[in-house]
Formats: sequence, C-alpha cells, structure tokens
Amino acid sequence: MGRNLKTSEPEEILRKGLSQMRTADEDIPVPGDLSRMIEGTVDRELGRRRGRMRLVASISAIGVAAVVAAVAFLSPLHVDEPEDTFDNPEEAYAAVVEALELIGQNLNKGMSFAAGNIEEIGCAAFENFESVVCGLNRDDGYENQ
Repeated sequence: MGRNLKTSEPEEILRKGLSQMRTADEDIPVPGDLSRMIEGTVDRELGRRRGRMRLVASISAIGVAAVVAAVAFLSPLHVDEPEDTFDNPEEAYAAVVEALELIGQNLNKGMSFAAGNIEEIGCAAFENFESVVCGLNRDDGYENQ
C-alpha cells in the first residue's frame, strides 16, 4: 500500500470510484410511483401550511372583532340634548342679529383690506409687465417711445 501515486493514478482511482457508485445506484430499488409520492408529500405539507395560515388569519380576525365589540360596549354613549339658551324668541332673535352684525363687520374689514392689497398688487403687476415689454423691445432693436 505504500505506492507512490503519479498524476495518472488519481484519475484512475476517481474513475473506479465513479463506476462503483453507478453500479451501486443501479442496485438500489426505486419504486415506479416515486414522483407521485413526492408530489403528494409536497402537496400535503403545503396544505398544512395553508391551513395554519388560515387558522392564524381567522384567530386574528376574531381577536380584532372582539376588541372592537368590547370598545363599542364599554365606551359610554352619551347623547346630549341641546339646551335652550333663551327663554323667549325675541332674545334669540336679538342674539342672532348681533352675531350676524359681527360677522358682517369682520367681512367688511377683510374685503376692504383685500381691495387695498389687490389695487397695490395690480399696480405692481402692471409695472412689472411694462418693464418686461420694454426689455423685450430693447432686445428686438426697438426703443421706448
């Protein structure tokens, strides 16, 4: 056994080993319906996983429904009836008129402020427009008249 291995001997050993493995593989009996059995096992395992996922999803949905139901039943439901603040309709009418007058005053202030600013904005926009037109005319060779 103390042989000196040369470069061709390892290749020969490898070939012999491979041929022995092929012979051994041929000696192993393989059932004819092996692929059907493998497919059945895979399908069964996938079915178990799907079943587990459905179970988890169902339990989660039931848990969420239980929490929503608990919150709905435990939270107090108070419907406050509006109380009358005035004893007679004349006082109520006077309060409505006063509130509408305040709204009108504030609206008038806002409109006058906006009108003043719109006028200033219009003047500034017109000045900008004139300067742009003059600049374009100068670039085209026309002078301001």
